[in-house]
Amino acid sequence: MSFFDSFLSKQPILGVDIGTTSIKVAEVSKADGPPTLNNYGILETYGYLERFNEALQTSSLKLSEKNIAGYLKILLEHSRIRARTAIASIPAFLAFSTLIEAPTMSESEVRKFMEIQGKQYIPMPLSAVTIDWLKVGERRDESGEQKYQLLIVSIPNEQIEKYQNIFKASGLKLVSVEVEGMSIARSLSANLKEPALAIDIGSRSTSFSVVQNGFYKFGGQTDFSGGSLTQTIASGLSINPKRAEDLKKQRGLLGFGGEHELSTLIQPILDVIINEARRVIANYETSYQEKVASVILSGGGANLIGIKDYFNKNFGLPVSKGNPFSKISYPKILEPITKDTGPFLSVAIGLALKNFS
Repeated sequence: MSFFDSFLSKQPILGVDIGTTSIKVAEVSKADGPPTLNNYGILETYGYLERFNEALQTSSLKLSEKNIAGYLKILLEHSRIRARTAIASIPAFLAFSTLIEAPTMSESEVRKFMEIQGKQYIPMPLSAVTIDWLKVGERRDESGEQKYQLLIVSIPNEQIEKYQNIFKASGLKLVSVEVEGMSIARSLSANLKEPALAIDIGSRSTSFSVVQNGFYKFGGQTDFSGGSLTQTIASGLSINPKRAEDLKKQRGLLGFGGEHELSTLIQPILDVIINEARRVIANYETSYQEKVASVILSGGGANLIGIKDYFNKNFGLPVSKGNPFSKISYPKILEPITKDTGPFLSVAIGLALKNFS
């Protein structure tokens, strides 16, 4: 299974983002004009608020095939999704990716180079993983020599098989999988000439992706996330997690009065995420001698009230909320909700755009 090749189907394509506590789908087609969003759906589970281990998947829990297939079937039915050909995202914690540099060479020479050298970058036996690579950029090093930047991605065969089982049980044909950072890069950085850090804040994990010109180049991950904020609020205010989740969404960093300054509870968790983001930026800039110029917020956490200003203050870089709708056409009836819905669908739309890029 190639992670990079398109399959050139003219039929509507379904991007399926299986997150830690939610499933997002986006159905996209293309005729003569730009790609068009035909339909979308979002299914969120809230059991994890009361039972911490009740998540679809995390870095420490195995994929729940039966549960996910059941949820996906419900989502497809209620969203009235017609497409049956799908592309799925793999969370950063289930895959391994790294950016390496190699001398400029022909495509055939790159393949030979990777066959010989690639195994030293993969932390698992080659027989246990599926590997692919892609040229994502080039630069001149300090000596003036031109270098290719090659992204290597490996996914355990066991995880790919689980995804295939899930999609088969859901009545879908899975034609490709890719690391979620690649989807985010496609939907949020197509026109960026300088590297940006995309921070995707989910319910149970946060992923970091250095993206540029539609390509994913570098990444990282932490388990501090939106769920961490909820748990901290619940403990700090001695309220149940569902009430804490509601307060987080309603007040965010602007909470005050009866909420005992929610910001004093939320900021330390956001600071951990910011520090991890800085580490990713520093590692990328040190290794590849390129400055990260901006920050893009994605995932449900991007809608936290006040987060954009707080991140902007702490990073000293331009911070924006990701808007995957800017890359596609969509029914005008969706216009009022694109601002808040966009961050949720960055991965799903990016997946569906894979064949139309």
